[in-house]
Amino acid sequence: MASIGLRGITKTFGDTQVLNAIDLHIADGEFLTLVGPSGCGKSTTLRIIAGLEAQTEGDVEIDGAVVNHVRPSRRDLAMVFQSYALYPHLSVRQNLATPLLLRDLGFWERFPLFGALVPGRRKKIETLGAAVRDTAGTLEIEHLLERKPGQLSGGQRQRVALGRAMVRNPAAFLMDEPLSNLDAGLRVHMRAELSELHRNLGTTFVYVTHDQAEALTMSDRMAVMLDGDILQLGAPDDVYQNPQDLRVAEFVGSPKINVLPGECDSAGRLSCLGVALERRLAKSADGAISLGWRPEHFTLHPGETSECFAGRLVYKENLGADVYLHAALADGAHRLIVRVTPARAHDAAVGDALWLDPDAGRTMAFGPDGRRLALAEDDEAERVV
Repeated sequence: MASIGLRGITKTFGDTQVLNAIDLHIADGEFLTLVGPSGCGKSTTLRIIAGLEAQTEGDVEIDGAVVNHVRPSRRDLAMVFQSYALYPHLSVRQNLATPLLLRDLGFWERFPLFGALVPGRRKKIETLGAAVRDTAGTLEIEHLLERKPGQLSGGQRQRVALGRAMVRNPAAFLMDEPLSNLDAGLRVHMRAELSELHRNLGTTFVYVTHDQAEALTMSDRMAVMLDGDILQLGAPDDVYQNPQDLRVAEFVGSPKINVLPGECDSAGRLSCLGVALERRLAKSADGAISLGWRPEHFTLHPGETSECFAGRLVYKENLGADVYLHAALADGAHRLIVRVTPARAHDAAVGDALWLDPDAGRTMAFGPDGRRLALAEDDEAERVV
């Protein structure tokens, strides 16, 4: 196992800068996910850690030692790629054994005929075979050892790709969107398996994905990246519940957060589209502000009231355990998505009038620059009656 550190990592391709002085510490045994949209720099960061890409400036550290000039094969890191990168002409057993053959056998020992004459080779082959069997047992793919990759399903190929990385017992695993080629149901299953594997191995995992559901469900911590910067780093629940940047709030969460234009008076009291909120800013802000609520932060009010947003139901999205109501607000310019139970949504029909009551205690405020604005504590907030 190993800790990994990035100190002031920048990367430019020609005149384009893709990483902006990234600082990041990944603890020994941690599962950290780099998440963000395509082109944000997350895969480049992973390749720099692996040594497959050279940074323009900054240092990469593994267990406190700078490895800027250490070859990828000497960093003791295992990479799992999106494409699996299995050898199609080799069996699963041979695919798993290949990293050990390259690492543990000398040049002449790798030849079938000449190698048999090298003293000690037989013992190495037995040890290698035992490692392959142990890894196959951990991943429950013993029955697949004699098959070729073309005879495997997508999930089975993913397990083999993981096994080929595991068999080396690396200091850390680097995973570049390994589940993106799987169908939706299998991705959910493999998320649970990867999390369990991490707990069993206790090894450092650095995982790259554009799927925020993967980051939220598997990580110890997640780093949200955009335009070459880490906008927020923290536990998944904290990033979801307390985003510190509007871009983070909008990226993390599905359906995405509801954002509406807000107003702030001289005392910091908040209102939104004519609805007075029972919260105020800790410090009054100048300029336009935005207010956000997650879909679960609204309740349906049975009748019209000045404390609710008035809207009309335009779409009902039934996901079984939850129903999402899409409401067009009375101003004609904005929409809200609200999560309700199937029982609550049963009688709602497209075209019905809705009164949506925001949970004032869950209000998020963002300034003109997109940064989170602090709200006054509940016991200090001025209640609007």
